[in-house]
Amino acid sequence: YCFGQGQEAAGEGRFDFSSVFGDFCPVAGSSCPVSIPRNVAEHLAHEGNLQLFTQSTGATAEWTPGDKDEGVVLRGDEEQLGAGKKALQRMATHCFWGASEAKVRRLLCQRRVEAVHVRLSPMGASLKPVEKSLSSKSPVLTMGKDKPNDAVIVDDLVSRQHCVLELDGAKGMVYVVDLSTNGTFLNGKRLPQKKQGKIMVSHGDELLMKDPAQDAEFGYVVNLV
Repeated sequence: YCFGQGQEAAGEGRFDFSSVFGDFCPVAGSSCPVSIPRNVAEHLAHEGNLQLFTQSTGATAEWTPGDKDEGVVLRGDEEQLGAGKKALQRMATHCFWGASEAKVRRLLCQRRVEAVHVRLSPMGASLKPVEKSLSSKSPVLTMGKDKPNDAVIVDDLVSRQHCVLELDGAKGMVYVVDLSTNGTFLNGKRLPQKKQGKIMVSHGDELLMKDPAQDAEFGYVVNLV
């Protein structure tokens, strides 16, 4: 599947994009240097992803390694550079919770999907496996301690409605939304609260119901089929 773009998250532990994606207004045929995290730049630099980037934004991207962040130089007209900066912001946001070449490719490649089968494989012995097919008629998989949830998880630190996995079929994206009091963690990092946005979920991600400093196996490996 090609999973598309989602709503960017903001808040504690997130990147401040204001200095990177600010009020710069390029002129036609100009270039625009943009600083993005090293791991994102490395995965974007794959030839296939650079081609997808140009196809989706119209801008070309050149990668220049640096000491900390990676300088990506965009080239194109005003509209293309604007689209390119938004695409880089989207990558940096979602890749904060884990970056890979495939994830960058999915963020660049949008394709409508009718359904995605979600299989949650427990990381610890106290949880049970969960499976559900998400579609336009049934787009969410709910998790929490209340019995109506698709994944019922009984624990003092788990909220009645802890988090949901949500399919956006038009964008071909599966998101995770944190509804909890004590936090939901994706690949070891706490997710933003619902009002701050939702984050892309990839095949193989680790979704924890507790802070990994307390219990690194109280959660699931997410499988998307």
